[in-house]
Order: sequence, then C-alpha cells, then structure tokens
Amino acid sequence: MAKSNTLSFTVPDEIKLKLDAVTKIGHYDSLSEFLRDAIRSHLSQKPELRIAIAFELFKSKKISFGKASEIIGCSPKEVEHYFKEREI
Repeated sequence: MAKSNTLSFTVPDEIKLKLDAVTKIGHYDSLSEFLRDAIRSHLSQKPELRIAIAFELFKSKKISFGKASEIIGCSPKEVEHYFKEREI
C-alpha cells in the first residue's frame, strides 16, 4: 500500500456541513475515503491539470517520465509533446 500523509485544511461552514453528512449517509466509510474519491474524480475530468501536475513533478525530479505518462494517462510520445510545449 502507498504511503499516507495527513493533511489539514480550513473550509467554509457550508462545505463543513456537507462533509459532516458524507459518512452519516453511509455512501462512504470515512471522510478520507470521500475526499480521495473526490480528488481522483476531479483530476480525471481535468486533463490540463494532470499535465501541469505531471510536468511540475517531473521538472522537480520527483517522478520519472514513465510516472508522468501514467499521471497524464497517455503514451510517452504524447507526454514528450506536452512537455515540449511547456518548455517554450
């Protein structure tokens, strides 16, 4: 299993009310499970964000080129194209 980290953040009262309801309705076992799913869903719908994240992590030598390809969800050839566009 991947290493886990704990994050802490502040949310407006309206969002807090909704987050509190998440586990009470029984759709998710925990708030953490819901938040992980929400983040995955958001990233799956935002290809430009995935490209920007992968580029930043690769540029800062935190991930390999192959991992960048995995994050973006495309071939290494396409990753090369995306990264060349960003270097301009």
